[in-house]
Amino acid sequence: MRRFNILILFLFLTLSVAAEEDVFTIYMLGGEIGESVDTWNEKRNPDGSCELELTSRATMKIVRGGGAVEMTTTTKLSADCLSFEPKRIESVVRDMSSKETLRGVNSSGLFSTEITRGSKSEKSSVKLSSGATFFSLIFRKLSPEDFLKGGRAKIISEESLRESEISYSGQKGADGSVIVTVVYQGIPMRYTLVNGKVVRSEVQNGLLVYRRKGAVLPDGGAVSSSVPDILEKSKIVNLGLFIPDPRKAGRVVFHVGSESFSTIPDTCFQKKDPATGEITVDATRQNCLDAPKKEDTMPNLYEDSNDPEIVRTANRIAGKAAGRDEKIERVAKFVSRYISNKNYDHTNLTASEVLRKKSGDCTEHSTLFAALMRALGVPTKMVYGLVMTSDGEFFFHNWNEALGDTGWVPVDSTFSLVPADAARITIIYGGADSSSREQVSLSVFRFLSGMKIRVKSFSEGGLRR
Repeated sequence: MRRFNILILFLFLTLSVAAEEDVFTIYMLGGEIGESVDTWNEKRNPDGSCELELTSRATMKIVRGGGAVEMTTTTKLSADCLSFEPKRIESVVRDMSSKETLRGVNSSGLFSTEITRGSKSEKSSVKLSSGATFFSLIFRKLSPEDFLKGGRAKIISEESLRESEISYSGQKGADGSVIVTVVYQGIPMRYTLVNGKVVRSEVQNGLLVYRRKGAVLPDGGAVSSSVPDILEKSKIVNLGLFIPDPRKAGRVVFHVGSESFSTIPDTCFQKKDPATGEITVDATRQNCLDAPKKEDTMPNLYEDSNDPEIVRTANRIAGKAAGRDEKIERVAKFVSRYISNKNYDHTNLTASEVLRKKSGDCTEHSTLFAALMRALGVPTKMVYGLVMTSDGEFFFHNWNEALGDTGWVPVDSTFSLVPADAARITIIYGGADSSSREQVSLSVFRFLSGMKIRVKSFSEGGLRR
């Protein structure tokens, strides 16, 4: 009888382990935005090896101002059942107007990746560290006891397909649950485990929350089934002096209260004082001559400055422009006029997609501007940060810096401004490839929680217009 039971168990494991399904409701800024379904399975390969498979499908609707983005992400990944060493991954991200596919394959420790949009792709490879696994598998690889002990682990992000390191720690609740804190790229993530399963997770004090359907939650937190307006929910109100016309501000001194103050960069136009928590932005500077970086000059998957139509359009706009300053002026005005359908209907479009659709928000304006300028041989940065409105509120925004005849110039083609004003704070610059966009998202997450801004002083004028 014992032999029979072992045989049945062996056959069961050989063919397939019954799939598990985990269903989560997704909330952002306190309101419901979608659902995630994770399906787990194990299979035996012909060579006898065992693979753990995860298929995760998330659907989300994000309302921004007068528009909404509906998107789905389907990720399929596999890893060794015992070591959790990654095997492969494929993730497809779709919204109403675009599709992006991410693939990664591990071959003897070399993890090769490809990100594809339409006919264009971006490839890279990296040697994986021993013990690295996909982020999604960390709660399968580590036990509640491991989390209670605390430690560090190497993970592969499913969004960027890049290896990174997390730290983790845990504490046991009176009800037997385990509260785990994972810190990824400076972002704290809190997970609630009941009987070893994740029943709730949250990022940045409830900014983004996943709640397992049907589970009894020890610490539910406040959430709502209503769909939030992300723009309205994420705005930051100026607590200091009122600037009548922010678009004319040449110099502004801000006091910024945030745990992430140290991550704010010093730039040609922006200087911070850690002792006082102040940031001074001076858009009137004319001799910013920092050497451009590789990412300021080269095409990538999004700022595809080597696209033939981008090159033809850039040359047509520039015409017989006398120098870089005139090219910057012409391209900024073109982008502002050309994107006639101002909306929040897209997640991220490439510059060539923007050129075809004539549609988008500040990110599409900045992406198209950067690609056109680089096609003309003018180094151009992607800048992400906060901009002040005439109502005295700050919103997350995207603009550029281009290298003119006498130095770098801040440019905001969304508002058709050359140079752009000083009523803005730079949080991060774009990187050399599309994986850097994860860093931008993480930077935004850092500043969405508890940030307070106060204008201490300002002056108008001095802008070169």
